[in-house]
Amino acid sequence: MEKKDIDFAARHYRKGRFSADAGWKRLGIAPISFWKRYRVAAAVAALVVISATAAIIYQEYRMVDVTQQATDSPATSPLAEVKVIDFENTSLPDVIRKIETLYNVKVENIPEHDKEYELSLHYEGTPTDLIAVINDILGTQMTVIEK
Repeated sequence: MEKKDIDFAARHYRKGRFSADAGWKRLGIAPISFWKRYRVAAAVAALVVISATAAIIYQEYRMVDVTQQATDSPATSPLAEVKVIDFENTSLPDVIRKIETLYNVKVENIPEHDKEYELSLHYEGTPTDLIAVINDILGTQMTVIEK
């Protein structure tokens, strides 16, 4: 800085006249206040909490809804019961055993070489429809009857 610049600043200086905040405002750049930063952080935190809560409520509602559908439907026979069943590389005898246990039914016309077949599937429905799907997949002729 040159001496003339220092002299100019010394002559025109008045306490409180030159402030950094006023300078930023004249340039069109408003400084972010201390509390504004916390308000933004609080809003983001509230959004995260609300999103997590909504996800938990949705999951709980969905789980309750699925169980209510299965228990509220007036099933007069085991052949009309809708249930969820999962298999992962499971042999056909194990699949049939699980179907018979879960739905309380009897599966007939099981192929002779049933250990050669393996299934991986997720199914929600009645035992009759499930066996029909397995028949389509494996090319078998199994049937379901009540116990």
